[in-house]
Amino acid sequence: MADQSVTEGQEVTMSVRVAGQPKPILYWLRDRVTVKSDARHVVREAADGASEMTIRSAAKSDSGVYTCRIINEYGTKQCEARLEVKGQLHG
Repeated sequence: MADQSVTEGQEVTMSVRVAGQPKPILYWLRDRVTVKSDARHVVREAADGASEMTIRSAAKSDSGVYTCRIINEYGTKQCEARLEVKGQLHG
């Protein structure tokens, strides 16, 4: 995952490629709190096997450190990326 900086209202997608047997369970967290799937936060599995979390219409409150935690019976791995959501410029 790469750090990203977007403007309020933009769509953001974070993607992680996952492999493992048995198939791991993925958890997405922001500042160590689980991200709940809702109308704006959509988690899906892409055709290439990657897991994606899309934030539709990013808000300043979406800023933070995102962690994708991957767990199966053999252990846990995680990766992190920072998201910065900037206010829109009016002028």
